Amino acid sequence: MKAMILAAGIGSRLRPLSTIRPKPLFPIYSTPLLGRLIRQLQEAGVKDIVVNSHHLNRHITSYLEANMSSGLTITHSYEADLLGTAGALKKVEDSWNDTPFIVSNGDIIHTIDLKAAYHHHTESGNLATLVLHDYPRYNQVEIAQDGTIVGIRDDRVQNTSATTRKVAFTGIHIISPQLLKAIPSQRYVDIISVYLQLIARGEKVRGYQVENHYWLDIGTPHDYHRIHQDIHNNTSTLRDAFALTPSKREPLPLGTGTILDGYVAMGTTTTIGENCTIKNSILWDDVKIDDNLTIEGCIIGDGATVKRSLHNEIVV
Repeated sequence: MKAMILAAGIGSRLRPLSTIRPKPLFPIYSTPLLGRLIRQLQEAGVKDIVVNSHHLNRHITSYLEANMSSGLTITHSYEADLLGTAGALKKVEDSWNDTPFIVSNGDIIHTIDLKAAYHHHTESGNLATLVLHDYPRYNQVEIAQDGTIVGIRDDRVQNTSATTRKVAFTGIHIISPQLLKAIPSQRYVDIISVYLQLIARGEKVRGYQVENHYWLDIGTPHDYHRIHQDIHNNTSTLRDAFALTPSKREPLPLGTGTILDGYVAMGTTTTIGENCTIKNSILWDDVKIDDNLTIEGCIIGDGATVKRSLHNEIVV
């Protein structure tokens, strides 16, 4: 089984943090998101993964080189100019054989059963299967009861007398390689536009709806905080699913009298001085917090030295 992780985005809504790390390398309790996605695909049976990149691509390259897993082949596809999802798939067309492959956004964290979604696709005969769910914030895909997609966003391309509803695209799809013939080469191509054209022609681009799972798009600082809060507040399901149990980490380098309150995530070689209070905050690698400070609701980027108390700030 093969897969592609889309990791080329600029992450504009996460600036200034995304100026020092590409979004797929944002740590979730010290584990980069990309590492979690790779492990998840491997657990589903994937043996070959392509990871594309553009923004801060050398960070992606360095991470992949330092974290190769046995039994897994990872190929890095650098895009000098952004190609869009479809363009990215077309660029590495030679990577795919004659079997369907999984495509996943590089900025989501979830507990969706990828094996079940892949099996559904292979049994359905679909050209592409979009994994969908009910998520009101992003409900933009209009589907009929049988999973037929009749429109995406505000573009309705197929008429139907059946009752329809709107659901959200999870950023996970399973694609049969024949679909690549519909994608032009060496240019930016949005996969949604390709899907809409194929649906209008009557091709089998359908949805597969999932339930009873966790899903979050790490697209904003608020959402980035939220995943840490959710893991902290859920003592079983999420921590087990993500193999993230902060209480089992190495002892934290805390000064005398320092208190941690709520969710606190710390990177490697980060040090906190004496008599500090750190509450609901995310500290990346090599951060230094001086004595007698309160840090609440903050995200502190790699290598930052903090000399004053902070509340709801981002520091790089």
